[in-house]
Amino acid sequence: MPIFGLRPLTFAIAACLAIIVAPIARAQTAPSINFVPNSQEFWDDSKNWTTNYGPAYRDTVLTAKNAPYFVPCTGTYALCFNSGPPPLPCTLTADGRFANCKCTVQSGTNWVLMTAILNYAVYQKTIQVCGVDGSKCFQKPDMAPVCSAIKQHQLIPGAEVISTYSSSGVTDTSNSATNATTKPPLKVCPKAPYAGCMTAGCKKTSQGTATCSCPVFWGIFQLTQTNARCSLGDDLVWSASYDPTLDVTQ
Repeated sequence: MPIFGLRPLTFAIAACLAIIVAPIARAQTAPSINFVPNSQEFWDDSKNWTTNYGPAYRDTVLTAKNAPYFVPCTGTYALCFNSGPPPLPCTLTADGRFANCKCTVQSGTNWVLMTAILNYAVYQKTIQVCGVDGSKCFQKPDMAPVCSAIKQHQLIPGAEVISTYSSSGVTDTSNSATNATTKPPLKVCPKAPYAGCMTAGCKKTSQGTATCSCPVFWGIFQLTQTNARCSLGDDLVWSASYDPTLDVTQ
């Protein structure tokens, strides 16, 4: 008899736990997998770097004649170009290795920086098809293997949308061209943590934006936003990239 008496109480406790746990689960919007392979040690090993300047998540921008290292794709993408300060904050995780960035969601032609592809197998396939500098896929939308991996949701497991680049939706910059090779004026910031959001995995939100889990790199970076402050404070960091040709410390 006491056992049957406990059943309503057990169900009541379970129901309360479900109510408490459900909002927490929904709050975890960013994908739990950040790289493929999902190993920080793999990407930090210099033999796996995509440039001489660091790992793929440094988002190093290289340029060459008629070969911008960017390949064009089409479809839906997250644009984290303006993320960092509110209303599109990039908030550091407790360990400082990643930043949860609020990004706009766009649709149309977008560009993937080849040296920042966070899936190593897809990166290798892309350079095989497009060349190390991307010249074979230049101005040929969706020819690059990375584009099909994004469309098929195979780049970052668990991601609903991938962070790439387009000048569409970019504000506070003089770069009005749709070609990703056009460089706007840049502000060079000293060594500090910044979010490397290119090809990061994202989850869509009910507000029509996306939350992207971007790896964080500590180093020199550049900004194009007008009157931008390099340091944001309050555990916020910029979504940014690094162009070695504009590194004044070299």
